[in-house]
Amino acid sequence: MCQMWQKIRYGVKWNQAERLALGVRAIDLQKVKSIDISMDPLYEGNQSIRAFWMAVMNPRVRMTNPAVKVKANLTNDRMKPNFVATLADGKKLRFETDKMPAADLVFTFNRLLGNPEMGKAGTRPRPTL
Repeated sequence: MCQMWQKIRYGVKWNQAERLALGVRAIDLQKVKSIDISMDPLYEGNQSIRAFWMAVMNPRVRMTNPAVKVKANLTNDRMKPNFVATLADGKKLRFETDKMPAADLVFTFNRLLGNPEMGKAGTRPRPTL
């Protein structure tokens, strides 16, 4: 079976980088007031929060709400990585991200904000910054 049909076939396991890229395309920070990231850079299970941090700082994502404040607290206490997203209506979303796949983290964040889990695939026109 050629590679094209393997991708089209229902139930094929997704490429993790592809899933993460589609999840990042759907992030919309309009309902978010601030994001407080807390992590130990030397902790072994913090790859997902690093990917989330990089996705939130992406210029395309930042254009959805330029007023959102992203604060990172780097510690040396071997605590599990987490972040707290404060929403505009005062609610707080707390995520414990220890050894969690980055795509699942972004999908869950999108779902709790009321956004679609994945963005549209394909090429996009360049935005005017």
